[in-house]
Amino acid sequence: MANKTPDLIIGIDIGSSYIRAIGCTHEEDVRFPTVISSYKKPIEGIERGVTTDKEEVTQAIIEAVNKIEDEVGKSATYTLVSLGALSLSSHHANGHTQVSRGDAQVTDLDIENAIKDATRGVPDIRNKSVVHTIPIKYKLDGNEVLGDALGVRGNRLEVKTLFVTYPLKAMNLFKEVLDNAGIEVTDIVAGPIAESIPLLTKKQKTAGALLLNIGSGVTSILVYENNIPLLVSTIPVGGDDITKDIALGLKVTLEEAEEIKCGRTSPHHSIRKVEEIIEARLEDLCVKINKELDRIHRRELLPAGVIVCGGCTSVARLEYVLRNELKLPIKITSNELSRLTNDKLRDTSWARVYGLTFLAPNDKDIDVFKDLFTSFFAKIKRIFSQFMP
Repeated sequence: MANKTPDLIIGIDIGSSYIRAIGCTHEEDVRFPTVISSYKKPIEGIERGVTTDKEEVTQAIIEAVNKIEDEVGKSATYTLVSLGALSLSSHHANGHTQVSRGDAQVTDLDIENAIKDATRGVPDIRNKSVVHTIPIKYKLDGNEVLGDALGVRGNRLEVKTLFVTYPLKAMNLFKEVLDNAGIEVTDIVAGPIAESIPLLTKKQKTAGALLLNIGSGVTSILVYENNIPLLVSTIPVGGDDITKDIALGLKVTLEEAEEIKCGRTSPHHSIRKVEEIIEARLEDLCVKINKELDRIHRRELLPAGVIVCGGCTSVARLEYVLRNELKLPIKITSNELSRLTNDKLRDTSWARVYGLTFLAPNDKDIDVFKDLFTSFFAKIKRIFSQFMP
C-alpha cells in the first residue's frame, strides 16, 4: 500500500503592513511542521489589524493561498488564520455548577456548564465574539483542584476561566472576508497564542513570561504562568508610530524616518535627539503594558521576563527602555525560527504564521477544534510538552 501523501497545512497572518502565508506538512515522525512554501507581500486595506477595505484584503488572501497551493501542487487540507487586530483582549470570570452525576464525579458537561455560567462575568459579552475559552483554575466544594477537575469527585464545581474575545461586529467582518475569499477555514486563532508555540519554552511559560510582539500598527502581549495563558491583549501603538514621531521631530520624510528608526542610515541630526524621540514613544508603550500587567497583578513579577518579537525588534534603544521601564529581564528574539525550520524562516515576524501550523488536526485528534474549551487548549498543552524544551 502506498504511503499517504502528507496533508498541506496553510497558515495565514494578516498584519497591518504585510500578509504572510506558509505551506507546511507535519508528518507523525517529524517533530516540527516542515515549511515547503512561504509568501509575503505588502497589504493595504488594514488599519491596526482591522479590515477597512474588504475587497483589497479578500484579493490579498486569494493571491496568498493560490501562490502556496500552486507552488506545492496540491490544495490545502487545513487552513488556519491568526487574529491579532486591535481590540483582541481577554477577561477572567468565575462560574459554578452542581456536579450532575449521582456518584459526584465531575464530567465534561459539568465543566462546560460552569464555563457557560462564567460568561455572565465577561463585560458586554453580547457584543463580543469568544475566540478562545481557557479554564485556568478549578475548585470543588471550595477546595482548589490541582490540574484538571475531570473525574474528581465533589458536589459544587467552580471554574476560573480566561475568555479571549474580539468585537462581534469586527469578527463578522473578518469572517465575511474569509468567506468571500473562498477559504474553508479550520480555525481562527489568537495571534499571540499562535506565535508563543515556536517562541516560548516550557520553562519560560511555567516560571512566568510576557511575549511582546511590537508590530507596525499594533503591539500584542501574552502572559503565561504555570504553563497557562493569563492575559491576551493588544495596544494601539506600533513601529509606525515611532516612524511618524521621527518624521515630525526631525522634519524628514516617512521613508527617511523609517531608515533612521532601524539604524540603517545616519541622521543629519544628533543621535541623542533621535534616541529621545524613540525613547518617548517606547516609554509610553511601557506605561500601557504595565497597566495591562496590573490587571493580573503581575507588574515586575514575571521571572522569565519579556520575550520580544515582531517587525520592530531592531529599533534603537528598545532593549534599554523596556528593561528600565518594565523592570524585568528582556530577551530580543533572533534565530529561534531558524532552528525549527532549518533556516527556511529566519525572521521571528514569521513566528505567528508558523505557530498556526502546529495546531492543525492530525489523525490522532481529528476533532481537536470541535469543542474549543477542552480540545483547543488540550492541543496546545500537548504541543508545548511534546516539542518545547
